[in-house]
Amino acid sequence: MKSVFCENQVKNIYTTPLDGIPYNRSSGIIYAVDQHGCRYAVGQVDLERFDEQNFQYIFSPEWSVIDALPASIFQGIPGLDMSLRLERYYRVNMTPHFILERTPGEGREDLWELLEAVGLDYYDRFEWLLRTDMRCGTDQLIVERAVEPRCFVIGEGCLLPDDLQPGDRVEMKSMREMADTNRQLRLLLMQVLRSGAQIWDQSEERKLSKEECSILLKLLLVQGELEGRHNREQRAEGIERAKQEGKYTGRKRIAVDWNLLRQVSEEFEQKKVTEEEAMKRTGISSRSTFYRRLKEVREQELPD
Repeated sequence: MKSVFCENQVKNIYTTPLDGIPYNRSSGIIYAVDQHGCRYAVGQVDLERFDEQNFQYIFSPEWSVIDALPASIFQGIPGLDMSLRLERYYRVNMTPHFILERTPGEGREDLWELLEAVGLDYYDRFEWLLRTDMRCGTDQLIVERAVEPRCFVIGEGCLLPDDLQPGDRVEMKSMREMADTNRQLRLLLMQVLRSGAQIWDQSEERKLSKEECSILLKLLLVQGELEGRHNREQRAEGIERAKQEGKYTGRKRIAVDWNLLRQVSEEFEQKKVTEEEAMKRTGISSRSTFYRRLKEVREQELPD
């Protein structure tokens, strides 16, 4: 894992941290989402307010996760020079490009409809972002509200939540006792490592270092890619054999209740449910399939 620097940036009025204690702080976790919908915590963004005139955004990259990710999953955080490898990036008294491209502008015609849809009766770009699953069309990054750090102990009947975050702590008796099978172990480790959560090994009474976590995550990603490639090759061979034997009928269409699909589609368009919730309710696991079905609903409801 390469070095991370506390300070290595030209200071100006937009990058020099404000002094004093903020009266309010809002925080979000930045996730990179891969083609399978898996989320990787690549950083945290905080908005600190000091008074009516002064505020600052602070970006804190999660380098242990970032260093393990291929370019197909993560290409950087827009507006930040990631080559500097800073521990924190400051944007003072200005709204960063990353926030601007993901939130509605003050002059937008449907602004208040968008605010009311998430329960806001005042204009706050960052709070609106934290309440939605909005993503920009040029990347696969989303922002979710950060929660207070939590602790989970594996092996005491504790199920890890889907929303593990950096700052959470996962304790285990030992690496070998985390799961019963190798596959379960890989899936469990992937869940923890891509979240940026800390791993505490009780048998050695120590926390796994950032470097160890980054190396483990990278190895698991490579292993997953190799397994995926092997499975695709086997599937292709099986389809070819079935075609030669005249048994191949094509991929079966996922059955979805049409009335449920229309209802979920309407709620999703009105931003009453998130993409994840909508897919879960319809039983569709593929994002491409989900959006294809939404398109079918819209086309069916168009007037002749």
